[in-house]
Amino acid sequence: MKKSIIIILFLPLVLSAQNSERFIGEGLFSGKGTLAFGMPTAYKATNMYVSGNLEYYAENDVSFRGGLYIFLGTSGADTKHTFSKNSACLFGYFYHLKTNNHLDPYIGLQPGISWSQLKAPENLLNEPYPYRISGYPPSINPLASVTMGINYYASKFTHLFFEVSYVNGMHLSDTPAISLSELKIAFGFGFNIWALKKK
Repeated sequence: MKKSIIIILFLPLVLSAQNSERFIGEGLFSGKGTLAFGMPTAYKATNMYVSGNLEYYAENDVSFRGGLYIFLGTSGADTKHTFSKNSACLFGYFYHLKTNNHLDPYIGLQPGISWSQLKAPENLLNEPYPYRISGYPPSINPLASVTMGINYYASKFTHLFFEVSYVNGMHLSDTPAISLSELKIAFGFGFNIWALKKK
């Protein structure tokens, strides 16, 4: 069902972009803001985020991007040890495949950090050691992310995007380590600002 919706949304964009002149390249400054969804690899659940990033094209096929994932909550978890905090900050390098239209496929690598905290159980006496004596403190932990996606520059000032990221990391605290790894999906609208005059 999800695949069908994505195809229906993006097929007209692909078809309309076939004969358009490409203007994406060096000097483009863009940003994205949307909701994102994460699917943890260690347990079944859906994490929800507000996601945003800023990106600068240093060359026609190379850009640098920094972004945030602000954690909103988890639904459908099949484990009782879920997170009350799980936000992330990432910065990295992206390579863009050249096309002859307004489509902009890309792949990127982003190291980063997470700000994560386990949700404290209501009754600590029922928890096994060491969860029973944990203070459930927040912690900062390293992350690494690989992202693949595609932009469609509908005009000089706006674009649509769809991307999938695999984020890898571990929550380290005074409890056993818990995986932060998940598959994140984001799609929506972005804006463009030409920081340099296009040649």
